[in-house]
Amino acid sequence: MARILVTGFAPFLGHAVNPTAWLADRLHGSVVAGADVLGVRLPVTFAGAVPALLDAVTTHRPDAVIMFGLAYETDLIRPERLALNLDDATAPDNDGVIRRNRPIDPAGPLGYWSSLPLDAIIDDLENSGFLVKTSRDAGGYICNHLFFGMRHARPDLPAGLIHVPPFPDGLKPADTGHRTGMDPDRLEQAARIILARVAGV
Repeated sequence: MARILVTGFAPFLGHAVNPTAWLADRLHGSVVAGADVLGVRLPVTFAGAVPALLDAVTTHRPDAVIMFGLAYETDLIRPERLALNLDDATAPDNDGVIRRNRPIDPAGPLGYWSSLPLDAIIDDLENSGFLVKTSRDAGGYICNHLFFGMRHARPDLPAGLIHVPPFPDGLKPADTGHRTGMDPDRLEQAARIILARVAGV
């Protein structure tokens, strides 16, 4: 039976709840489309995220890795096509570290494409009524750092990152009037659609 590793992140930058951590916990131990799903929470730190993920990969030996990250500014599901070899963020990580305009690996390539079946995932989500917007790259914060580190360390292992919205109760007061967020049950449904597609590849 195939194994799929799902990752989420701890809370960060004043967000009391990170829906991706909830998702990793929720899906851990489930079976989706015949695949065993393992969930792990990762630290929101430049120093710790990649080693924690690679430890989980060594322990669980998955056939694919789906990394989820919180994109607070969107109410859509946002599959990321590209991991850039660049740390470039104005916000600190949970260690208080800020990295600006810094290659992740000075000897590495400019970036890595997602090796998940993104176009099929997008079609499946849209056919199930989800709003999806593809993103060219995963930015310059910890999500991108993790995405690049995973693809760099294990280019043989299908892996990619997908950004998801906050929960409705995670919206800031200024955003509650014109934002929806995504309910937990709806987020889980989307994740299971993604898992089913990856399991079927």
